[in-house]
Amino acid sequence: MQKQKLKQHQTIFKAGDVAGTVFLIVRGSVGIFLPTNDTKDPDFIIGENEIFGEMGVIDDELRMADAKCLTECDVISVTKDEFNTYLNESNIFVRGVVGILSDRLRKIQKPAR
Repeated sequence: MQKQKLKQHQTIFKAGDVAGTVFLIVRGSVGIFLPTNDTKDPDFIIGENEIFGEMGVIDDELRMADAKCLTECDVISVTKDEFNTYLNESNIFVRGVVGILSDRLRKIQKPAR
């Protein structure tokens, strides 16, 4: 676990990046921009005490969106290995639910072929 200070407008990750970290916002706000977004306005705003970047860490997929600081931010970051240690220490039922939720959310977000 690592505390980080991020600057306003700083890009945290981009769609297509390998997901190696999950983040908890302690102070500030982060905008999530889906690849279809051609505006300067985020599709989602993540605020204090909220987590983002979790899906790629859970299911080993690439990032689905860009994450940019809307303000100066203090975050706590947890690496994929740290997250997996925490998850593996949890109940098998909890691990199953986390995996299913991530899979379902990805299916909703992916465009139909």
